[in-house]
Amino acid sequence: MSKIAQTLSEAREELVAFGRRTLLRKSLWGSATVAGSVITAGVFGTDHPAMAAEAMAAEAMALTDPKGDGFRRVVTGNNAKGKSYVLKDEKIKYGEIWRSSAEEHLGAGGPGDPNVVLPATRPATGQPAAVSRFYYTAIQPAKGPLNRAKPEGMHRTSTLSYVLIANGELIVVLDEGEVTLKTGDLLVMRNAMHAWHNPTTAPVGMLIAQYSL
Repeated sequence: MSKIAQTLSEAREELVAFGRRTLLRKSLWGSATVAGSVITAGVFGTDHPAMAAEAMAAEAMALTDPKGDGFRRVVTGNNAKGKSYVLKDEKIKYGEIWRSSAEEHLGAGGPGDPNVVLPATRPATGQPAAVSRFYYTAIQPAKGPLNRAKPEGMHRTSTLSYVLIANGELIVVLDEGEVTLKTGDLLVMRNAMHAWHNPTTAPVGMLIAQYSL
């Protein structure tokens, strides 16, 4: 939105005009990230938060799981040498998507996973470190073909990140292999060295929830 709505009714009108599906794509992991649960309740036709949550869940399923057979989850891992690779690539249905703990900051790894947080490869920006971030970004079309021998933009963040592909198709390059993600796919990025490559002609949007470790 270009400005903060002055009243609840004004906010409701603006959000409805913006469109339910666009709103959902930008607030899929929580209505508070846009304008608060009360406003979202109004958009979905009820002032009851629980009913609004059910409505959002139904819309989310329609977007990411139109056939009702689950959605794709890709999880990265680090091997004993600290090299990134695809740990899991599978379709899941309902329930918990990923879990981390005080003992496993990145969640359960594969065989030989060092279970340690590897340092970020990029220098600090000078801004205070964030414990968590939730943001939207877009990867622009690549200027040339993917150089698999020396991928451009390889980096690692000391975070556990949940990445939802909002539109299009995107290649995630890892130390060992790569994986192509499409609209609705969810990537669990576990402190892995990686690069993004957009082989299409349009920007690919991503919603990212990121937790510093």
